[in-house]
This record gives sequence, C-alpha cells and structure tokens, in this order.
Amino acid sequence: MDPVITAGITKAKYSLHPIMIKAFMSGMFIAFGALGSQVINAATGTSYMGAFIFPVGLILVICTGSELFTGDCLMAMAVADKKISLMDMIRTLLFVYIGNFIGSLFIVFMAYAGNMAEMYDGKLGETIMKTAAAKCALSPGISFVKGILCNILVCAAVLVAIKTGETVGKMLAAFFPVMLFVLCGFEHSIANMYFIPMGQVLGGFDMGLLLNNLIPVTLGNTVGGVGFALGMYYCSHLDEGLRSNS
Repeated sequence: MDPVITAGITKAKYSLHPIMIKAFMSGMFIAFGALGSQVINAATGTSYMGAFIFPVGLILVICTGSELFTGDCLMAMAVADKKISLMDMIRTLLFVYIGNFIGSLFIVFMAYAGNMAEMYDGKLGETIMKTAAAKCALSPGISFVKGILCNILVCAAVLVAIKTGETVGKMLAAFFPVMLFVLCGFEHSIANMYFIPMGQVLGGFDMGLLLNNLIPVTLGNTVGGVGFALGMYYCSHLDEGLRSNS
C-alpha cells in the first residue's frame, strides 16, 4: 500500500489527545521557523535570507512525526482509496488546525514575554510588524490563490518525505519546496497564525484583519493540498494501469 495512504489511515485513527499534542508541537515548530526567518531578515536587512531558515519548521514537523494541517491534506488520498471516510479526514484536519493555532500562539506569547522584538535595536520588532501589515493588506482573492500555490509545494514536500526512508532525505525534501514558497511570497495558514498575531501583539490586535487573511488562506491551502493529493492519487493509479497493460 502507498505509504501516504497508510499514513492517512493512521492519522484517522488517532484519538483527540494525541492529535492535539502532535498538532500543538507542529504549531510551535512552524512558528519557530517563522520567527527565525524574521530574526535573520532583521539581522541582515534583507527579506530573502528568511527563506533559508523558515524550512526548519517543516523539517522539525516531519522528523518528529507531528501533525500539520497543511500536510495532512494528503489524507485525501486515503479518502479517494476508500480506506477512510471524508468525515474522518475533516475531523482530523479540524482538530489539527486548532492544535496548530494553539501551538503558534504559545510561541507568540513566549517571544513577546522574552522581549525579542527589541533585538537588533528594535529592527526585529519593525520586521515583525511590517510582515503582519503586509499579510493583512492582501485581498481575500489574492490570499486564496497564494494559499493554493503554497500548499501544492508543502504537500509535495511532505509526500516526498513520507516516501523517503533516510532522515537526510526527509530534510532535503522539506527544505527546497518550502524555501521556494517563501521566496515566491505564497501564504501558509499555520505560519500566519504566528506572523499576524505576533505583529498585532506589538502594534494593536484586530481580529477582523486576522480572519480576513486566515479564512481565505486556509481555504486556499485546503484546495491546493487536497487537489494535489487527488492528482497524485490519480497519477499513481494511471501508472499502475499502464504497467498492467504493458
């Protein structure tokens, strides 16, 4: 059986307790990667260096076996193969999303309590607020499209990592696609659970602006991830059909 489908079956069987713990950890890891990317951007004065640090978050998620909403959209392959139900996938994604949010907010709280915004003579705080403002200024349509493009790359990274046995291979599989989506300015809902609240903690919280970004980005991530998963499922069965007819 395809290891991605096997992984989807395993995720669907989790009870609430392990789902929330694994999702909380993933939220933290992605937020750590996001914070690290802002630190190096502030230190170097460029917005490009962060693309080489942000992938650390997904590398930690994959190598620790944590649960990330965007990557878990690959469960659609198990649904298409009729190994789990659609409701199984929706339930898992919902709880993982909530756990990811809590984990991200934990890092927001700790970074604020640690006064990290004052690093590099306050340049880190300026970078944090500029990032949040830029994301909140995106229209819902643009956020949705950038969310789709982002999760195609994230799910491609997770799929390759699942099928790779060696730890180094998993790290490389996570690094390059994520670096690419950061360089392209695509939108990742779980990362934005850190980016926007962190900026708003420093500059004034606005739930409307947060939701104006998170809702379309989350929908875009879901469409991109599920669409990619179904496309890969179709391609795998097409390949099997070609091999059987040869």
